[in-house]
Amino acid sequence: MNRKQHGIMLAVVGASLWGTSGTAAEMLYQHANINTLWLVGVRAWLAGAMFLLFSYLREGRKIFAIFHDKHDLLYGALYGLFGLVGSQLTYFYCVQLSNAPTATVLVFLAPVLIIAFMAIKTRQKPRRVDLLSIAVALVGTVILVTNGNLGHLAVTPATLFWGFLSAVTQAADIVMPAKLFKKYGTIDILSWGMLFGGIVLTPVLLAVPAKHVTLPEWGLVLYIVVAGTLLAYALYLSSVLYISAALAGILEAFEPLVATILSVSLLGSDFGIMKMVGGALIVLATGMQLLPSPRGAKLRRKQA
Repeated sequence: MNRKQHGIMLAVVGASLWGTSGTAAEMLYQHANINTLWLVGVRAWLAGAMFLLFSYLREGRKIFAIFHDKHDLLYGALYGLFGLVGSQLTYFYCVQLSNAPTATVLVFLAPVLIIAFMAIKTRQKPRRVDLLSIAVALVGTVILVTNGNLGHLAVTPATLFWGFLSAVTQAADIVMPAKLFKKYGTIDILSWGMLFGGIVLTPVLLAVPAKHVTLPEWGLVLYIVVAGTLLAYALYLSSVLYISAALAGILEAFEPLVATILSVSLLGSDFGIMKMVGGALIVLATGMQLLPSPRGAKLRRKQA
């Protein structure tokens, strides 16, 4: 196996594990004693602690470097709350209200939202491919939520609300930590971000604990923490050491694919042909962002 094949395998497995975590959450929600705030809080505490232990064994006291800069520490805490924990909270709420495929596909609107945000922030006109991808994403979203029948919604308004909010928080999860990742390292920021989010949710964990959680349910929770979080992040982030970030981004499409296959086959979730078409268009819109920019090519030719 050469380096490229190794990188592709890491990205595919990492993205697939993210997809399986959505299905695992959907399985948990079949039992009334599991609530989203509890699930996300437990995930944040356990995953954050495990990530931090790994970082400490590898780097020692360097993991505390962020505490020497109050601004970075505050920003890291906000990232953990609104990015890491916020994206998981809204995503799992959407899963609870609908199913894993619908929630996972709606999250893929995040890159489109980032395009719009950056265009407003920089006051630059988006590329043609960006405008086209936004149009494709909107068409896909309409097909997904109406099942191809514009006369009615195929999902509840609450599902649409939490699905859109999950895309917003996922966009924050992508944009917010870029500078912190470069300064302190990806794993360190993920560790502290999850722990900060877990600390904020601690009062909720104490006030609204999950009752009578069975051993199989704890097994699913641990699966979401270990496989759907730790391994998924580790494998996917490691893939960019062997392949380009663009190729890794394309392979992230395995996340909704795996979530759909597992949810439909194991749980009988409602995700028919028209919803698949809508979902495919949304994922396609994300993939279109990876196309090279003609303006960038022209600029490189001029510089050459």
